Amino acid sequence: MGRIAYDFAKSAIMKVGNNRELFIREVIKAFKSLTSPQRDSLINWLYFFTADKPEMQQWLHEALNKNILVS
Repeated sequence: MGRIAYDFAKSAIMKVGNNRELFIREVIKAFKSLTSPQRDSLINWLYFFTADKPEMQQWLHEALNKNILVS
């Protein structure tokens, strides 16, 4: 069941990648529904996913710097 939630979160984040508010909302929603190890995996995946998307990297860093994503 956990893997399904993780995969769903990744899918949802990929779909809203062009909208800052929706991107951050989906990342927050994912963090609330995942376990701590899954959160770590999601952070790693997010860095990989946004590697060639500077705008999304900025959104991710903003969320991390504001402690929106707290484990």
